[in-house]
Amino acid sequence: MRAMKMPYKEFTSILNPHSRRIVAGIALSAIGRGMTLSLLMVYLHEMRGFTTSFGGLLMAWGALVGIAGSGPLGAMVDRIGPKIVMIIGLVVSALSGFGFAFVSTKPTAVIVMTLFAIGNQCIWPAQMVMLTRLTPVEIRSKIFGFNFMLMNLGLGVGGLLSSVIIRENSLFSYQVMYLIDGVTYLIFLFIIFGLNTPAAGRYVAKEDEPQSGSYRELFANRKLTILTFAGIILLTFGYGPLQSGLPVYATQYLDLAPNWLGIIFGVNTFAIVAFQPLVLRILERYSKYTALVSVGFIWGLSWLAVGVSPYLSMFMAGIALCVSQLIFAFGEMVYAPTSPALMQELTPEHIRGRASALISLQWGISGIAGPALAGIMIGAHLEQLWVLLMAVGVLVPIPFFAYLKRKN
Repeated sequence: MRAMKMPYKEFTSILNPHSRRIVAGIALSAIGRGMTLSLLMVYLHEMRGFTTSFGGLLMAWGALVGIAGSGPLGAMVDRIGPKIVMIIGLVVSALSGFGFAFVSTKPTAVIVMTLFAIGNQCIWPAQMVMLTRLTPVEIRSKIFGFNFMLMNLGLGVGGLLSSVIIRENSLFSYQVMYLIDGVTYLIFLFIIFGLNTPAAGRYVAKEDEPQSGSYRELFANRKLTILTFAGIILLTFGYGPLQSGLPVYATQYLDLAPNWLGIIFGVNTFAIVAFQPLVLRILERYSKYTALVSVGFIWGLSWLAVGVSPYLSMFMAGIALCVSQLIFAFGEMVYAPTSPALMQELTPEHIRGRASALISLQWGISGIAGPALAGIMIGAHLEQLWVLLMAVGVLVPIPFFAYLKRKN
């Protein structure tokens, strides 16, 4: 027990009063998101009477808005400072939470989803820039890893709260859930208002530094460009299909009961919360490029565990998917602290907001491409070929990471 406590004490000790505020707010807002996001399709269909096709298109629209907004909003962080952008994002996100509670027509649903996408796209690069500025280079991986762990804890708590709040055929219970989501953003807003540090303001360039930046300057950094491209591939085949393809694969192809999904993804969340500090200590022994190479192999092994599940009994197939998500969690625990820390290391201060938006763009593209591949292939009854493609796809970025390691 003492061995488990020490890593947590070590990683919480790296937080200063300002970064402690930010990660606490992130964890709080994750609770609201954990309550609502996974149930949005169900809410729109069962409570509001929209078709599942409309719900899917609405989710895709939100992802597209996020991708389109990532560039301009990242530049805005550099121009006016992360705190102002984050305040705007939290206000917009709170409005979207309240809006979902009362959405009743398709046009209002599109408007609310647009607000949700814009709000979250403001928050992500702004909080990333502040955490980076508030943390010395040598411990940035730790702060990003600790933040990832707290975010997963918040999502898990949110999922449990939603199971308590939601009542069958009760519109009011869903509305309560979305109203609570909106309130979590307002509390986070209050936390950020009290953040008084130069790291939250616009960066003032030194005399020998450029007074302004551009995305052209960002992409001129060959290492950063390769890292971004490789990250998109890795996330598309590794992370993108999980929340869309794997549930369908489990329930329709393997005929597992829907209850299994809570167990399967619960294993993933529990592993991250329990082992992230220990994984961070192990990562201290290796270069960030080596760590990223390992993610491809870990996620490939995870997909192989999915691939063997159809050849087992139904119960053991469920266990195999649990094992796959346990393995996958270790890849997440390596990737989440390593990739953003490395991208921030390669980025000058005056374009850090743009680089943070680039990280968000990776998740946005993979969030569309991954589910699209899953939908097409599983819909065509090519389930096992889909799993094989995912297992091979996560190995594709490995040569890119290895190349960057040699050039380092």
